[in-house]
Amino acid sequence: MKQCVILVGGKGSRLGDITKNFPKPLVSVNTKPFLEHLLSYVKKFGFTKVLLLACHANSEIEKFSQGYDNSNFSLEVIIEKEPLGTGGALINAYNKLENEFFLLNGDSLLDGNWLSIIKNFNDNIDISIALTKVDDCSRYGKVKINGKLVEKFEEKNIKAIKIPGYINAGIYCVRKNILKNFELKNLSFEKDIMKYSVQNKRVSGEKISGYFIDIGTKKTLAEAQLTQWEKNKKAVIFDRDGTLNEDNGYTYKINDLIWKPGAKKLIKTLNDKNYYVFVATNQSGIARGKYTEDEMHAFHNAMRNDLKEYGAYIDKFYYCPYHKDGVKLEYTKESNDRKPKTGMLDKITKEWGLSKDNLVFIGDRDIDMDCAKNFNIRGYKYNQDDNLMNLYDKISL
Repeated sequence: MKQCVILVGGKGSRLGDITKNFPKPLVSVNTKPFLEHLLSYVKKFGFTKVLLLACHANSEIEKFSQGYDNSNFSLEVIIEKEPLGTGGALINAYNKLENEFFLLNGDSLLDGNWLSIIKNFNDNIDISIALTKVDDCSRYGKVKINGKLVEKFEEKNIKAIKIPGYINAGIYCVRKNILKNFELKNLSFEKDIMKYSVQNKRVSGEKISGYFIDIGTKKTLAEAQLTQWEKNKKAVIFDRDGTLNEDNGYTYKINDLIWKPGAKKLIKTLNDKNYYVFVATNQSGIARGKYTEDEMHAFHNAMRNDLKEYGAYIDKFYYCPYHKDGVKLEYTKESNDRKPKTGMLDKITKEWGLSKDNLVFIGDRDIDMDCAKNFNIRGYKYNQDDNLMNLYDKISL
């Protein structure tokens, strides 16, 4: 699934003057437009095509798209001539939609593993939705499920007693053909299209853990402004060769990518538990002229693609291409990034705003353990003949 469609056309009337002449998805949250937060996740999960479906204050959406660095994906804006609702917006963009596409509400975000709903999207359903658990369902309406089959969307009732439960997180996988059952008019995706699909038992729900952010009201917008959801997470840092994949000496050829037992399962387990997952790897083969940075990046992209098929991902690869005995002049030097020095770990904590108390390092060599010790974080040595999942209980933070 390559295409991600984002609904950015709503008027945002509950935000009052804030969105009177301004689109709700561009309201600033933690110093940047909310839509920019969404697009950072779109990038992380590997989507290559993005459609923004705009209506209210659409010139601002166009201006944003023109100034946004979209080098990782194509970005196109589709404008409704008149308000068509969330369902009508999709029908209006029908010819631009791929047969299966990912769909996001433009005013909410779930900081969790989006790939889980793609992995479980199958021919027996037309819509798969992400479900997240909240302490109070009254503002959103509870989703009633039987196994993974969605049976009912209960109406929101702000006067009801506050009870916890699963709600629709505004993230979907959608089969384009379902839209053929509707005419181009003002429609709600949730109340019209999804209701139709639920009646036909063609909607599934995937429970995803993670922090849920909603900017639909002044109260929830204020709460989002006070929440550093990306900086309060736990993280596991992996060495690469010999830990996640077989070490062939200088490993860079895509055909040489062989995953260690349990590696993909452990990464997905950590993703589903809402941990960050990073790689910190010495790549002296670049300095020694064995391969290029481009070849290394191609190897990392192959790892990403394999993981995506499995419903997993690595948040970012960190690498050190330098070595004092190199043959490539630009890479021949000492570097604080080269393990057992701690430069890469320092970059991770500063770039992602993480506490050392929430970090664990896993590697197969003494230099990995020395790196963890030098940085004053926990380190666990991987036995190359073992299954990586055996380390899960130890690394749980």
